[in-house]
Amino acid sequence: MVAQLKTKRKAKAPLQDARKKTKTRHLSAGDLPWKTVSKAHEAGLDAGLEGIMELEEVEGVEVVYEETDAGRIIKFNITEDEPTKKGAKKTAQPHNVETKAGPSRASVEPTVTEERPEERPFDVKALLPAWHQFSLHPQLNRVLYAQRFLIPTPIQAKAIPIATKGKDVVGIAETGSGKTLAYGLPILHYILTQAKVEPPAQRQRRPMRALILAPTRELALQVSSHLNACLNNVDVFSVKMKREEEEPDLGSRLKSKGKSKAKLDSEGLSKARSPPLVSVAAIVGGMSAQKQRRILDRGVDVLVATPGRLWDIMQEDEDLAYDIKHLRFLVLDEADRMIENGHFAELDNIIRLTLKQSEDEAIEPEFEHDEDRNTVAKDLADEQGEMKEELQTLVFSATLSKDLQRNLKKRSRPSRKSSKPASTLDDLLLRLDFRDPNPEVIDLSPEGGVVSTLRESRIDCLTNDKDAHLYYFLLRYPGRSLIFLSSIDGIRRLMPLMELLQLKAFPLHSQLEQRQRLKNLDRFKSMPNSILLATDIAARGLDIPAVDHVVHYQIPRTADVYVHRNGRTARAMRGGFSLLMIAPDERRIVRALLGSLGRQEEEIPDMSIELYLLDKLKARIQLAREIDSLQHKIRKEKHEKNWLKEAAEAMDIELDSGIGLSDDDVGTVAMPSKRQRKTANAKTAALKAELKELLAQPLVARGVSTRYITSGSRSIVDDMIKGKYHENMLGLKKTQAGQDIISRKPREVVKKEEYEEWGGFDT
Repeated sequence: MVAQLKTKRKAKAPLQDARKKTKTRHLSAGDLPWKTVSKAHEAGLDAGLEGIMELEEVEGVEVVYEETDAGRIIKFNITEDEPTKKGAKKTAQPHNVETKAGPSRASVEPTVTEERPEERPFDVKALLPAWHQFSLHPQLNRVLYAQRFLIPTPIQAKAIPIATKGKDVVGIAETGSGKTLAYGLPILHYILTQAKVEPPAQRQRRPMRALILAPTRELALQVSSHLNACLNNVDVFSVKMKREEEEPDLGSRLKSKGKSKAKLDSEGLSKARSPPLVSVAAIVGGMSAQKQRRILDRGVDVLVATPGRLWDIMQEDEDLAYDIKHLRFLVLDEADRMIENGHFAELDNIIRLTLKQSEDEAIEPEFEHDEDRNTVAKDLADEQGEMKEELQTLVFSATLSKDLQRNLKKRSRPSRKSSKPASTLDDLLLRLDFRDPNPEVIDLSPEGGVVSTLRESRIDCLTNDKDAHLYYFLLRYPGRSLIFLSSIDGIRRLMPLMELLQLKAFPLHSQLEQRQRLKNLDRFKSMPNSILLATDIAARGLDIPAVDHVVHYQIPRTADVYVHRNGRTARAMRGGFSLLMIAPDERRIVRALLGSLGRQEEEIPDMSIELYLLDKLKARIQLAREIDSLQHKIRKEKHEKNWLKEAAEAMDIELDSGIGLSDDDVGTVAMPSKRQRKTANAKTAALKAELKELLAQPLVARGVSTRYITSGSRSIVDDMIKGKYHENMLGLKKTQAGQDIISRKPREVVKKEEYEEWGGFDT
């Protein structure tokens, strides 16, 4: 394309000679050497600049306009003095920075495709000696070093070398032990080593290499984000320098930060992004199916999906079904949940596609285009050397025992035919098509299903008192707490109480939209001392950082759910705390639950509670319940009134002004009048004011003097000086939840004494 310059621009001969020696770069206006300008505050010169946070200027730039077929182009010529050969004069060399004139001033017109930079040598043996034996791809080693994963976990150390050899693996390890990387690293290592150096063509569809199935949407999105993090470009040497300079001065840190940011911006915007070597995508329900179909049309190397949405798309996409038939890797995360009876019926249909077919069972193509597609796919596979490679199946979970999946609320005695607990491995062998006759089984599950860094405790109380005990625990031990309930109705009942008691709580259950579920998860992760009220959809696989407490408000039905609930805390060798809230009718379930794990009921200690403070909190709970009951009644009346109006409008019926609902229609009395509604609103406002006054009052423990801090039977002066006093409950020390537990005494087994039978005086 020949550009026609305006006649106003005068070209100089030395300038043209200099251009012949330099390359032309196509950059945006944001890459110019801008300098920050301080705003003038004298004599009111800064008037009108209140909304501007910063001003920048640039010097030595010539603005040139070009008229092209694509429109008007703006060029920025930057003159720089560069050293030339010996004896030659220094000449000014311009660098062209151009943007396309239009609505956006800094819109980039990419003309040069990105060339992949040469990778610097990475000394794995010196920087990652523990990972050196696995011989992973350099990209993975760089990410592991940048993320400070210097030592593999036990499940990773045993599973990765076996998986990289192409063998099938069944891995069982405790929660938070790094099972995602245990199967993710071998898959990414294989695809990265098989990928060509040239960037893949944009119009060529990628064949799917790996399929990872997860039981929940949140877990699938989490796995996808972790695998994508392993493919990000990282500067290992900058990370190494940061570690050597642990505490630099503030000025040098800000200076280096600004330089590195400017360098990254100029390099990142100077070249257009090419397609990645490995593409990872997630397909889950609750999101746009059309967008997910567009992603699949482009092709992905690794697909993370839930069975339901994947099967819905497969029914309309023949190419996707064909890719699944020719997979290289099949992964089942949380496998015991996936193959549980009565769940995930779509999983069986997906697994059938991966079954190996013999030549006799192969169906000849009916149409010519099917035969052509099979021929093209076969030729492509021959080029990549994948025809001789079999499907590799990787199965991972924290629990693989049928005895742990038994519903403990049903009064059924376990069979005593075999002392060895039943395993889901037999079901896996029957339902999955393992290419290995004997897959490698790696069992690193802890005894009793409890991580060594987890502390457990229990509270025995009435069902009606659970709210007060929960409120006491949340105030006594502030932190990020995850509260599990077995029903959605329980979450809906607790949420208004938490809001009235001014606690930051967020719900998470299956009836929420996916966008709201992810939003609540992000809020829970970002806010300190936040609370997440969740059902068992949050029990498996979610890696939420720094969860301090897990509270079982309602006892789980099965032992494996109890293990996975506890696994949301005490992850990656961090400390954690688990609390069981046991009602009288739940003691039998807890006894059976612990028996399934091979534990005794006395092993879980009691939680110490200040009963004097608990009584004060019960008054707050009672007020909150009354307010919630009144508000619920008002909401219900409004709903019924709106329902009557909508039904009348739908039938084109005019209602009288004072008409109400009859007892036969709804089962309630007629609609309240304005006076009754006004009275109810006034009563609600009075109760809210009373609750607000109670919340403003400090909680003082028994024995603490409210007049003199040095008097009273419980002195708080020393704790206040040391900074160990409790902010919410005056008179108590600031401690961790695991420190205030009372060990239970084991039950004494009374032995029956054996007496000899008296045979008479003769004996």
